[in-house]
Amino acid sequence: MSDDDTIPSYALVFDFDGVVLDSATLKRQAFADVYCQAPEAQYRAIVAYLSRRGGQPREVKFRHIEEHILGKRASDARIQALCEQFKASVEEHLLTAPPIPGALEFLSDWHHHQWLYLLSATPEQELKAIVEQRQLAPYFKEVVGAPPDKATGLRNLLTRHQLAVKATVMIGDSYNDYRAARSNGTLFVGVTANPAQSPFPADVITIKDLRTLVQALNRL
Repeated sequence: MSDDDTIPSYALVFDFDGVVLDSATLKRQAFADVYCQAPEAQYRAIVAYLSRRGGQPREVKFRHIEEHILGKRASDARIQALCEQFKASVEEHLLTAPPIPGALEFLSDWHHHQWLYLLSATPEQELKAIVEQRQLAPYFKEVVGAPPDKATGLRNLLTRHQLAVKATVMIGDSYNDYRAARSNGTLFVGVTANPAQSPFPADVITIKDLRTLVQALNRL
């Protein structure tokens, strides 16, 4: 960080997959792989659904796929078994997934100057274990996973730390992240590797990766 780099005094709430770690695509593929034996039309529908529904707990995704795409009545035991299968398939990969460009540099440079939080749809115990193993925990004042849903998690975070909504920025890569920020009245910066396929409204400030996050925050 150079002496010329300054940003407003925001509390910054980061999503994890696709924002800190380059793991969003990895997880989408792991979801799809669970259904690799499904008929082609259903598999395509599953892939299309997953491409639209980042930032949601895995239980929600599996229940939607089972009930609304495959037309099955999914028991809690079935959903739990799918979640365990998914967890086993991605756990090792998450420990080696590369960081999003600029992420480690930003966290290292700014965690002493800004209040940084992590908010993810990943189950909290699993999220905290990954964060610890990736040696990211010192950067964040709190690491929050699921449950609850992202909007409720953000609201609880704001209340717990008495954060001013207009001085808090959610940084996410999915429409669900944007919706969580909007429902709580916070500011938002979208991360999208392909701006031509951005899931966000046209007026949302977006960046390809965290190398330009400082500039984006100064535009809010």
